[in-house]
Amino acid sequence: MTTTVTVKANHGWPVKATGVKVGTMEPTNYGGVVQPGEQRDFHCHSTMDLIVHEIQPEETNANPS
Repeated sequence: MTTTVTVKANHGWPVKATGVKVGTMEPTNYGGVVQPGEQRDFHCHSTMDLIVHEIQPEETNANPS
């Protein structure tokens, strides 16, 4: 079975969707970033979960050390 998840980045922040393996939470190669004001469909199946995270301003302005 496949489930479609629509992510809408409505309020000025980008949203990151990351596919992970069920049980282990190991990242897959599936996912992406939805830019503010846009929407995108993601598809999950029985061996994958989807983590959705609203990227906060302090995360985008962070300097790597």
